[in-house]
Amino acid sequence: MNKLSSIRIEKQQHPGISVLKPFDIAWEYSSIPEKEFRGDMHYTLQICTVIHGAAELVMDEFSRIYSPGEMWWTMCWEPHAYRLIKYRNFVLAINLEIDHLGDCGHFSDCDWLAPFTVPPEKRYCPQSKGERMNAVRDAKKLFHACSRRSLNWQPEAWLSIHQLILKAISSISKKGSLDGTLKFRSCFWRIRPAVNMAQNAESRPPSIGEAANACSLSPSRFSELFRESMRISYGQFTNKVRIANAAKDLMAGDKTIEEVAAKWGFFDSSHFCHAFKKCYKRPPGQFMPHGDI
Repeated sequence: MNKLSSIRIEKQQHPGISVLKPFDIAWEYSSIPEKEFRGDMHYTLQICTVIHGAAELVMDEFSRIYSPGEMWWTMCWEPHAYRLIKYRNFVLAINLEIDHLGDCGHFSDCDWLAPFTVPPEKRYCPQSKGERMNAVRDAKKLFHACSRRSLNWQPEAWLSIHQLILKAISSISKKGSLDGTLKFRSCFWRIRPAVNMAQNAESRPPSIGEAANACSLSPSRFSELFRESMRISYGQFTNKVRIANAAKDLMAGDKTIEEVAAKWGFFDSSHFCHAFKKCYKRPPGQFMPHGDI
């Protein structure tokens, strides 16, 4: 099996995605099989569906070949690599801005990130012939909607994408990947102010005391609700936020690694590099302009 660490990874940004346009749809066609893997890593969430042909995916120690109607899911900045392995390959990719995932009504407490955060081998992939046919049909519908850009195509596509994510949540829940139940974040609204504060911080995120105070909760109760809602501790969450924001700063290219480490509250550049590499499987220098990936 190919090792992801040996494959060149390209950093992908999506400048067309914004508050007003929280997604984009892209596609790729190849008439012949590819011998080499292409490394990929996106700032956005991504869902890829094979419409024709086949694709082989590598993600850490996970590897799989995807046929028509099958799909793979990747989290923000999650290194992976793929290649198209048959003739007449056609793959559709949906890129989603994470901060606006679930913005489609009054039900934002749904665990929208679950399909992207469970282990790769447990992520949703249509199994039956009927499921795969429906997946191809839906992918073609999105492709034609984006190509033709008819009236109201964007809100219709946004709702269709969330229907797909709900189907994925239901599927992985039935398989026991979410502790045997379909988890709705019933407590999420209690800790939402802290989540917003951490994500919008311009430097080191608020302490647990500051976050708890913003939610009108005691630190112990806040910690309990946060873990229940987000499935990780507040400290783990803010660490992910710090590293993700540090990655953005590194890609901007106007700060040194030492400056970025200090801005986001790491003890020193050595501590920062260790945490960064643990998260992204790559040293921070490779996120800087002209970095060697």
